[in-house]
Amino acid sequence: MKIALHSITYAGFFYDGGPLSIEKIIDKAAACGYEGVEIMAKRPVASPFDIDTGRAKRIRDYAGERGIALPFMAGYIDLSKPVPSDREKEMVFARETMRLARDMDSPYVRVYAGGEKIHEGASIADQWRWCVEHVRELLPVARDFGVKMALEVHTGSAQNADALMDMLDQIDSEEVMVCLDPPLLAIRGESAYEWGSKIGRRIVHAHIMDFKRASPLVEYDSVPGLAVRKVERLMPCLLGEGVVEIGPFMKACREFGYAGYFAFEVCTPFHVRHRCPTLEDVHRMVEQAAPYLKAMRESG
Repeated sequence: MKIALHSITYAGFFYDGGPLSIEKIIDKAAACGYEGVEIMAKRPVASPFDIDTGRAKRIRDYAGERGIALPFMAGYIDLSKPVPSDREKEMVFARETMRLARDMDSPYVRVYAGGEKIHEGASIADQWRWCVEHVRELLPVARDFGVKMALEVHTGSAQNADALMDMLDQIDSEEVMVCLDPPLLAIRGESAYEWGSKIGRRIVHAHIMDFKRASPLVEYDSVPGLAVRKVERLMPCLLGEGVVEIGPFMKACREFGYAGYFAFEVCTPFHVRHRCPTLEDVHRMVEQAAPYLKAMRESG
């Protein structure tokens, strides 16, 4: 089991400040003791449209010189869009992402299980079916590039671990692997240990973060009495301070002989006492996560 940093953390999406270059992200990961960097395969970090084979190999070599592997390519591939030509474009995007993974020696490419979100304009059943069909279509493409796809439960038509298992059964290929994230399991109230054990050796990568459940926001309405609607709030926090079952998930992975990476990420909006976070706030989370995960790994 190894520790990685997901480069989305420094893409500039969730803090006040611009993105870091991929080289600076690699430098930060090495300085903090991470063993790998997960590549975010879109702008502003590493879009396959911006990085040709020569540039990709220079990034790979730069990482290797600093003892950093590039084990996983986070693809942003949504195969469930309602418009057929949009899905064809996603297939081209998938092919180019696989090419980039090959050039960087990244063995796995993330594909959203059931799409990036549930789209309007088509049934959930159709969106599920399109994803299954297009993953099958991409299997020979992945083989040609020498990589494998890893389905990640996200926010599309396959949002839960049991849905992921059903989708894998329908795709019916041992070449399709899994990226399983304890934070997403925690949001949905699913057991990290149970599903880590059930999915087992199909898991090749995992994203790690932690969050607290904050007091809810409340929407008020008059009916003419007072009615309230509560909206749950999740607040990212330092590892070990929240509700994500990191230890039980690592225990399950240890039991089936997991050899992949746990990739720490800052990938959602958050605030620091109701101010916009800064780059230094992100640094603090990144610097805490590496020794925390190593200690958890070594604790057995």
